[in-house]
Amino acid sequence: MNSIIITDLDGTFVKDSISVAPADVLKMKKMQEKMLIGVATGRSIKEITYIEEQTGIKFDIKIGFNGAIVESFGKKIVDTALDEDLKNQIIAFLVDYHIKFDALDGEARIGTYSSENISKSWNMSFHLPSDVKKALEDTRIYKINIRPNQDDCTQILNLLKTNFDSVEICQSGPERIEITPLNVTKGKAIELIKKSHDLKVIAVGDSENDIDMLACSDQGICIAHASEAVKAVSDTIVNNFYEIEL
Repeated sequence: MNSIIITDLDGTFVKDSISVAPADVLKMKKMQEKMLIGVATGRSIKEITYIEEQTGIKFDIKIGFNGAIVESFGKKIVDTALDEDLKNQIIAFLVDYHIKFDALDGEARIGTYSSENISKSWNMSFHLPSDVKKALEDTRIYKINIRPNQDDCTQILNLLKTNFDSVEICQSGPERIEITPLNVTKGKAIELIKKSHDLKVIAVGDSENDIDMLACSDQGICIAHASEAVKAVSDTIVNNFYEIEL
């Protein structure tokens, strides 16, 4: 059985969310000599392409938006956007409650949030329309990032889960909550890849949105700064990507 290593980006392969460390690039290129390689991220396929261009690495499998889009050897095999009516309800809720967010259509981040650190935005621009409800009304959205203050995150997470039970809602950081279509997770995407390609999957991650991916993989590896919940489903813990031994 062939093997593939699939890594998260932010905090894992792109540890500082800005650029990939040279040692990690070299490690991935060495891995590619003996196995397939892939990415599973909450970011878009466009942003995965950005990392490919920055590193000179071409990934065999690309899982974007936590599994809402999956590309296998250049062919798109999954393309699942949020239900239009449900998306509009969520956007209206966020606007009415003055909760900052950015909605991702694959080309830009549209909403009420804009990052102060442009270097972490890679090749994606932030659009802040004056009437965000109208701007997103007919836009196909794959994922919504909620950007609460750390003190409010748990309360907003519970509020979202109470009001919207037909989507996936995950707190992936102290100031970030992610919404994707129902049954769209990195773990579901990994299961699809395992079945469709008969591959042994080694997964690497660091965040709560990596938990089901790490749990369903044949080998789960997490970065040492991960939470205890992430570590609990991992087989191996490393400080840096380049320290992985297979």
